[in-house]
Amino acid sequence: MLDEYEISVTGTDTDIAPRKKVQIKKSGSDAPWYYLGLIGEIGFAIAVPIAGGAILGVVIDKAWGTTPKATLSLLFLGVVISFINLFKTVETVTKQP
Repeated sequence: MLDEYEISVTGTDTDIAPRKKVQIKKSGSDAPWYYLGLIGEIGFAIAVPIAGGAILGVVIDKAWGTTPKATLSLLFLGVVISFINLFKTVETVTKQP
């Protein structure tokens, strides 16, 4: 909580003011790591729901004996969730200054 405010005491006056937010510029030697992390984030946002849906679908199909139905349904659901995650990530990145 104290990290959000800058407190300065001079003589008998006390001044409490909100700190200015520091904007990080993506240039120089840190830029490749930022973009590499961004690519990894997008990759996980796409791969995990698709793979998770397929694996869960196979497990459900083996347990219930409905061979292609649960796998295909959860695979399709994973693709939909992946697109939603991709659009949210791209939207977040494009809104940053």
